[in-house]
Order: sequence, then structure tokens, then C-alpha cells
Amino acid sequence: AEQPATAENATTPPTAPQEIQQLLVDAQQQMSRRQLTSPASSNALRSYQRVLELEPTNAVATEGIQRITTYYQDIAKQSLLEGRTDEGLAYINRGLRAAPDNAILLNLRREARSAKQREDQQRQALLEERRRQEAQQARRQEEAQIRELPRQPSAAQSQLPWWQRQQQQPAFNESGFNQR
Repeated sequence: AEQPATAENATTPPTAPQEIQQLLVDAQQQMSRRQLTSPASSNALRSYQRVLELEPTNAVATEGIQRITTYYQDIAKQSLLEGRTDEGLAYINRGLRAAPDNAILLNLRREARSAKQREDQQRQALLEERRRQEAQQARRQEEAQIRELPRQPSAAQSQLPWWQRQQQQPAFNESGFNQR
């Protein structure tokens, strides 16, 4: 006599082969939607890693993780070649999430960090040079303004006839005579 399906039978967790099959289907869909490593809750890398937890020798999951790693490796190289170091580092880090020991990605990260350090040093040198030039220009402008000050009589004095204008006296008399 067969027993009718009960609520208890309907909610039994899937067996490992069924879960693996579903995870592989999910991973394939996530790959086609370019959900390689994000969103965090549902991505191909996470699905493949879960498959490997259940079946460490699953060739499909291993190959899927390798495809993700290669994708990020290739796009990181392209970004670095085009001078987009920060973007390249972001792709390298995503690839390392898939394959933390990948020698190519680790070397790329080392190169990218060196390039970023050089970029930062160049940027700092340019900023310092610009500040130095701005300070030098400000000094020149101040000096020019100072040189122009004595030549410009005050507005009130320039309207007086020359015999009524007050002459600037030196602080001391160089000749030794009192000329007052």
C-alpha cells in the first residue's frame, strides 16, 4: 500500500545530486547574465563553489571557476594596458576571489600596485610643481604691486598743483645738513 504524499514528504531537502544539478543550472544562468561575482547573494562563483563543497571533484564547477578567473584576468590586463590602473586592480581582486592562488593574477596585482604607486608619485610631483609655480607667480604679482605703489601718487595729491604737493622726505638726511 502506497502512502499518500504528506507535507513532510513534500518539503524534504533535495539530495546532493539534485542540489548540484540545480546549482549548475543556476550558475549557467548567472554566467549568461554576467553575474560572475555579484550580487553577493546570487552569483556564478558562489554557485560553483557550493557545488565543489558538495562534490570536490566536479569538473563542470572547476571549469566554470576557471572561466571566471580567465575572464577577470583578461579584462584586468586590458584595463592595465589602457592605463586604467584602479579598474584593473578591481578586476584582479574579483579574479582572486575565484582563484586566490592564481600566479598570473598575483603577478598582475603586483605590477598594477607598482604602476599605481608610480602614478601617485607622478601626480604628487605635478601637484608640488603647480603649487611652486603658483607661489612664484603670487610673489611676482606682489613684487609688481609693490614697485607700482611709489609711482602712483594718492588721488588727493595728484589733483593739487606741483608746488602744493607734499614731497616725501627721506627718514634721515644723507648730506648731514639740516635742510629745513
